Amino acid sequence: MSDMNNIFEELKQPEEVIEVEALKAEVETAAVDPAQRRKKKLDEMKKSLQETILVDPDFEKKVRSLSEDLEVINTLGFGEGGNIVVDKSKSDGDDKVLVPTSQIVGYRVLNKGSEDIKYQTEVYTEGEDGTFVGVKTEKVIGPGEVADINRMYMTMLCAQPEISFTLSNGIIVRGSGKGNGPKEELERHYFRFTKDEDGVIKQVNDDTVKLNVGEKVGDEWVVKPEFVEVFGFLNNKEVKESRVKKAGSGYTTQDLAANYINKMIQDAEL
Repeated sequence: MSDMNNIFEELKQPEEVIEVEALKAEVETAAVDPAQRRKKKLDEMKKSLQETILVDPDFEKKVRSLSEDLEVINTLGFGEGGNIVVDKSKSDGDDKVLVPTSQIVGYRVLNKGSEDIKYQTEVYTEGEDGTFVGVKTEKVIGPGEVADINRMYMTMLCAQPEISFTLSNGIIVRGSGKGNGPKEELERHYFRFTKDEDGVIKQVNDDTVKLNVGEKVGDEWVVKPEFVEVFGFLNNKEVKESRVKKAGSGYTTQDLAANYINKMIQDAEL
């Protein structure tokens, strides 16, 4: 890999990689020119990566070493609103008809590799007052196993240098808007498919890809029993109302962004 002086001049920008533009909203001064905001954020991320490289001599070996082992096989939605998609059956050319669809709250991932992949999560159970409370725990996705993970913990898993926001069939990118604190910042990130071997890019909201973790009971959406352990928090009223390639030569934008978020996670002791 290149020496420290050339690392950032050689940052690779794969076709599917999200522009750092998506991170600009986090900068405090709204009056600053968008290009300056983007540069400021990029400079912060570069500095953060430089610091990581200096304190972790094994960082280069870790970067994306498990990326090809992790695959998103389903996106997980909840409810019937929160996102909008184009209804292809009713759209004609440029005349597109938009319809509501469930908000993506997590992902089902497969470990295609030969070693365990550890991740943090919360296990939710219902208390006596009907509120679902989570207990932080560390779990393992064994070889050939799948796991359902909510968006926040998916970001935390993929921010580790071994994955660096790069999975075998997609990448983790940041959405628009400002995150008010570490947890909201983590939830701003989401998975996006990259081209498969046939040159096709799956859409995260396609019915063939997305599963709904909820079901409608009367007028209310509730989490299905088999998903309560991971998504029980969605049953809490206040939450419902507020949320509806192996390493090569050089670091990618995803490496840069993942390291930045990973250090934020460590600093916040999440």
